Amino acid sequence: MPRLAILGLGLASLNLATTSIIYSRPVEANQNQRLAKASAELPVVKSAALSTNIDVPWSKPVRIVDPFEGNSVGIFDRNYFWRNFVNTNARVEVISLWSRNYIRVLLAYSDRNCSYGSYYYTRLRFPDCLVSNNTFKITNLYIKLGEQVFRLEGNNNTFKVSDELATALKNSPAKNVSIRLLSESGESVDSEIGKRTVEGWKAVY
Repeated sequence: MPRLAILGLGLASLNLATTSIIYSRPVEANQNQRLAKASAELPVVKSAALSTNIDVPWSKPVRIVDPFEGNSVGIFDRNYFWRNFVNTNARVEVISLWSRNYIRVLLAYSDRNCSYGSYYYTRLRFPDCLVSNNTFKITNLYIKLGEQVFRLEGNNNTFKVSDELATALKNSPAKNVSIRLLSESGESVDSEIGKRTVEGWKAVY
């Protein structure tokens, strides 16, 4: 009798353990299905490439379907301002893409060189303006999250996101975040990531 009782208790424990394992799988499956459904409902962007004339939903999570890089979830951000850049008063534009595995940044500036021609025609016509657009190769990206500063070294304007950085981005308070870009030529540009983009990080990371 004692042997049977012990054996029965062992079988009961085995059944209980087996049952707990069986019931854990549907929970994980349901969670994966919810994440997949949420991703499928996002706006679709067909390229992860950055340029000054891209037409994307800004500061909103999107599903990126890139023919070269595959599918991912990311968020595009844009900031522009005027400053004395490369010895000229230029319009500086900072465009970035934030995804789980990498951050991609484009630093561009445009300069207008206008001429009115002769003095006689100055008041009779609009000036002729030549607009030049240039981009810089970014080698280092600094991200200030609270009192912590993350320094990333990149390749072709692309920076890898570590697990530590992903957690910090996800938990960042919903306010503007300061960044600094360091170009290959030594130019340093300070910019900001907007509050709406920071809020969107929670859906990406």
